[in-house]
Amino acid sequence: MAKGQACLFGGLGVCVTLRPEGLAVNHGMSYYGVHWQTVLPYAAGLAGAALFTHRALRDAAARTPSPARLRRMADSFVVLLAGIVLTPYTLGGVVDWAHRGLGAALFVLQLLLAGWLVAWAHGDVAGVAFLLVQFGGGVLAAVYVLQTEGLLIHGEATFQLGFALVLARTLPLVAPPIAAPSPGRGRRARQRAGGLSPVRS
Repeated sequence: MAKGQACLFGGLGVCVTLRPEGLAVNHGMSYYGVHWQTVLPYAAGLAGAALFTHRALRDAAARTPSPARLRRMADSFVVLLAGIVLTPYTLGGVVDWAHRGLGAALFVLQLLLAGWLVAWAHGDVAGVAFLLVQFGGGVLAAVYVLQTEGLLIHGEATFQLGFALVLARTLPLVAPPIAAPSPGRGRRARQRAGGLSPVRS
């Protein structure tokens, strides 16, 4: 999970370094998917985010109150991110609107997912605070998404940061990692299975 967000923000950091003017234009993170200098780190960052987040969610699903729902959300997360990468807005027309629609659907999915995790964590205070950060970033992005100038990328980055923090905080609370058995315990279990008793000195 942390790897997924590291991929996203790492890729974005490379993109901003290569084309810092992307922070001033109002095309959001998608600006970096339509320039040859940044399309590779942009796509790699989103692909890494999709892969690792999907894996973390599906691995944890069986230990959550709604495994099937979480698995569907994890799968949808990958599909929507892939769709965003494959629909560069500069093609205009239907492709541009498809790109916007996929982006909006992704934001809704991430808000729903974060909301469910916070609810399953019984309203954990830190989780709620991070959810509010995510929501605030979403509002900021929504305000500027159809304008020619503004802070779209800043809203998107804030939204994704809030989402990452919600996942990092609540997923271990909702679905605690399964502890690996200690070597001694595993050896005793094998001895019992084989009909042997531990040798006592």
